[in-house]
Amino acid sequence: MKTHRPLVLGYHAVSSTWRAQLAVPEAALRSQLARLKSRGYVGLTMAEAERRRGDGSLPARTVVVTFDDGYASTLRALPILAELGFPATVFIVTRFVESGEPLRWAGIEEWQAAGELDELRPLRWSDLEALAAAGWEVGSHTHSHPLLTAVDDQRLRHELETSRSAIAARLGSCDSLSYPYGVADERVARATEGCGYSVACALTFTHLVDEPFRRPRTGLSGTDTGLRLWLQVSDVGQRARRGPTARLARSLHRRRSWLPSGSQ
Repeated sequence: MKTHRPLVLGYHAVSSTWRAQLAVPEAALRSQLARLKSRGYVGLTMAEAERRRGDGSLPARTVVVTFDDGYASTLRALPILAELGFPATVFIVTRFVESGEPLRWAGIEEWQAAGELDELRPLRWSDLEALAAAGWEVGSHTHSHPLLTAVDDQRLRHELETSRSAIAARLGSCDSLSYPYGVADERVARATEGCGYSVACALTFTHLVDEPFRRPRTGLSGTDTGLRLWLQVSDVGQRARRGPTARLARSLHRRRSWLPSGSQ
């Protein structure tokens, strides 16, 4: 029996005015997902795609739309996805959902300094309840967004358990996780499984590891149009991320400038 791979997309904020690379304009988001819809893709949440991948019932063309961090602007995606008949999974940082303070961690401080506080507003529990009622999945992005590969075992477990417990208490369940900064090693993956998650995903250019607690995603932004979009989401482009060229690219990669210290 052939096991299909879902196309898992990684987004962050949704904004037509924010200059950050993390933001995808509404028009670009609609265009990207409409293209997949026209090609016969079926939309599933992260946890549902993993379950169906395991039992062999995953559709041949499945797209999982995910949003990291929990920006309030994620709500702008709701009518777009509803129009296309796609659900989504939003991964939240529970500390900010609970406090309401602007999102803040290494890699986005420049926008805090630039006064972009409105763009950094987090989703609140009432927003997440509305998304869940619309068929979205709410997953964890940890409690405070540290680089998990750089924290000790005690902090790692705290980040994973605190977030999962808070989401489950408010929304009934929390089955999926996305790793802050998109990276996880074997230690982090084992801890994630031990804390009760059913699936977790990374966000890297190369897709050299594809296992339940390190599922790969493809990051998209507003610049992904035309040929560039095709290269990102096509079967050819996805295979290239897993092949010899990807291994070479991995061996030559440079550390991303926005990653906090301690990353690989």
